[in-house]
Amino acid sequence: MSNHVERVRVRIGKMTYQLTATDDPQKMRDIAATANAMMEQVAKRQPQLNQISQAVLALVNAVGMMQEAHEKRQDAYESRDLAERTAEEIRAELTRLREQFWQMKKELLYYRNLCEIYETKLSERMLSTDDEDTIRKARKKRRTRRTRIGDLQVTIEDAMKNNMDDTDVPGDQTRLESRGSDDDGV
Repeated sequence: MSNHVERVRVRIGKMTYQLTATDDPQKMRDIAATANAMMEQVAKRQPQLNQISQAVLALVNAVGMMQEAHEKRQDAYESRDLAERTAEEIRAELTRLREQFWQMKKELLYYRNLCEIYETKLSERMLSTDDEDTIRKARKKRRTRRTRIGDLQVTIEDAMKNNMDDTDVPGDQTRLESRGSDDDGV
């Protein structure tokens, strides 16, 4: 494994440095350019400082930026882990719902088959009874009569009126005579 070492000349601040790069010399030049930009930025804000103090402030700024980048990376990793856990939970829920769906589908097919069997039996029974009146009577028996609450309620006046109507019926002479005989005996 041979590591090719290359020397790179860069300018940081007011000094020129000769650095060595083992992988990519352009990457080293980019890092040096960033360090130079940071030194110039500190020099613009604090022109009264000497070059060593400017370098220390640039280093402190660089470490601060590195710490922020590290914290952002940690937050990104935590967000990624949370997203992976959530995705796993969603997959588990999807699997559960698929199983539930298939179970419901099996039940639906079972009941559909059961309905077909009963419909077949009913049609066979209907064919065995050729009498149309029998079929109609059976249908009428199955239907329930719907009555309203008002139909079941009777007022005292209606009851008295019905009583009076029952006694005035001309074809009901036997009832009147039997009542008359009861009244006479009292």
